[in-house]
Amino acid sequence: MNGVTANVLDLPLAREADPEQRFEAVYRAHFHRVYRWVARLAPRSDAEDLSQEVFVVVHRRLPEFEGRARITTWLFQITYHVVGAYLRQRRSESRVKGALSLIALPNEAEPAQAALERDEEVSALRDALEGLQLKHRTVLVMYELEQWSGADIAEALAIPIETVYSRLHYARRKLASRVAARLGRKA
Repeated sequence: MNGVTANVLDLPLAREADPEQRFEAVYRAHFHRVYRWVARLAPRSDAEDLSQEVFVVVHRRLPEFEGRARITTWLFQITYHVVGAYLRQRRSESRVKGALSLIALPNEAEPAQAALERDEEVSALRDALEGLQLKHRTVLVMYELEQWSGADIAEALAIPIETVYSRLHYARRKLASRVAARLGRKA
């Protein structure tokens, strides 16, 4: 967290500060972090729009932020709920439209074999990650990619630490199995 922003948000007088200035400070200090979370929890193509949606909620709810948790924990909770709502809506829409209409493959010249294999592995990993339930994907992303501790994840999601590690174990196992199956390898 940006030290200047942290100090501004932690001061008792911060709640009395201009709400727009407070929002701007939070947005500037945390937009890239929120975008990264969203891009890892939802399809990357929707990350910009979903990040903006997170900050619409932040703008509306910032006056309610009392500083009982870290600002990043509070922002992650909002991000988690926005992404969850989006994925539920998308899942519902995909049942109507069909899964194939959601997949668009670019028509480009075939790259070198090594790049093709790497692209296939990255695609398999992304698909496997997107195929995990949100509760498992969230814990995996926060722990492995965002480097959050189990305790921080437990606090952000309001779940017991044992549940964090159980979901992490399940997510790792499922991810490895799905990637291996997609690539035709043993897990």
